[in-house]
Amino acid sequence: MAIKIYNTLARQKEAFAPMSDGVVKMFVCGPTVYGPSHVGHAKTYTQFDFIARYFRRAGYSVTYVQNITDIDDKIIRRAGEIGVEPYELAAEFEARHLADMAALHNDNVDRYARAHDHIDGIVAQVQELIRRGHAYEVHGSWYFDLATFPAYGKLSRRRAAQGDDSVSRIDEGAGKRNPGDFALWKARKPGEPFWTTPLGQGRPGWHIEDTAITEALFGPQHDVHGGAADLMFPHHEAEIAQMEAGSGKSPLARYWMHTGLLRAGGAKMSKSTGNTQSIQQALSDNSYRTLRYAFLSQHYRSPMELSEAALSNARGARMRVENFYRAVDPCRRDSKISVTLAEEAKNRIYNRLDDDFDTPGALATLFGFIRDQNRSKEVPGPAAQELIEGVEELFDTFALVDKPRGNEAEIDGLLERRQQLRQEQRYAEADALRDVLRQLGVAVEDGPQATRWRRT
Repeated sequence: MAIKIYNTLARQKEAFAPMSDGVVKMFVCGPTVYGPSHVGHAKTYTQFDFIARYFRRAGYSVTYVQNITDIDDKIIRRAGEIGVEPYELAAEFEARHLADMAALHNDNVDRYARAHDHIDGIVAQVQELIRRGHAYEVHGSWYFDLATFPAYGKLSRRRAAQGDDSVSRIDEGAGKRNPGDFALWKARKPGEPFWTTPLGQGRPGWHIEDTAITEALFGPQHDVHGGAADLMFPHHEAEIAQMEAGSGKSPLARYWMHTGLLRAGGAKMSKSTGNTQSIQQALSDNSYRTLRYAFLSQHYRSPMELSEAALSNARGARMRVENFYRAVDPCRRDSKISVTLAEEAKNRIYNRLDDDFDTPGALATLFGFIRDQNRSKEVPGPAAQELIEGVEELFDTFALVDKPRGNEAEIDGLLERRQQLRQEQRYAEADALRDVLRQLGVAVEDGPQATRWRRT
């Protein structure tokens, strides 16, 4: 079954077909580093980490890029409040964000691209928009003229701000031609960072940073563009307008993917509103596996609230899988029933994941397999072990104990050889074989009447 993705642009699931066979160019909007990353970021980036893992498991060569917004109004404002340079503040919280991602085992990003490293590309993009008649100047700042791009709004199906939009990023400026026109380049202000460029002294607007990065690394078009749902308008609409107007090519991205928002007390979790829990705080009370399970037990497009009940459910679900795994006997010969149960479950799990990365559906199938296996009265063997370990390789949510690596025939042969050595009073060689068996997860106990062994 081919992977299907819900494409926000098309408002429907579509079969995944990247621009180049076997290659996925994937960009996800990263954090603005002016404060600690919160569990809302953790949800989005854990879910996209899973998506990148699944693309790779499906055999694609994936290049996964995230930007780091390290020059922005919010950074400048916060740095001024605490009396540090904006670049110092950004560097501190970028390092903390990357440490948080490592702690969550979100390790599939191939490149984190900082905005300030792409100033030349930003300037070149603005110059091209000016040349094509899509930009105009007001007091040294350059704005995108929405009147020149009728397709603005095709992603969100609207052209005006509302609700949970990032309205603080809709630039206010006297002299703009249209209320929604957004800044491409902001004129220098006293005390703010600036670059001297053909556009004048100033700094980039928020939206242009991302398209300069994707153009530099992927060209004018790429396969997957993602982010949280609140970025759809105006940020993603602005990215589309900039890149498609500047390049003349459409679409900017073949597939647009948006994660549901994490809420606290019914409201969107946001650093700007202060209703956040940092990732570090969450990890001080929960293992990374519990947090990952809580996020992946929900569909990536669904909003969720990370309550104590949700975390308790995640712990209980993890324990159920881990306890089942401990009962697996990898040295026994699987019955036909056990093999069939495992094969059918594996097929259903990956069919669910092929269907728009349906992680809750896949986990429900896993628990159905555990229930059916327990009801069969068959001791789970290698087929069950392979299934659980395959799921864990993708989800990274279960603490699995090590299992004996030797098969039953190998262990029987070693035990028989060791017994022969003991009968020949070649005790040193017998002890060496006991050490080999221990490495295979088998403990040997020599008694006066017989030798016993057990799996550790």
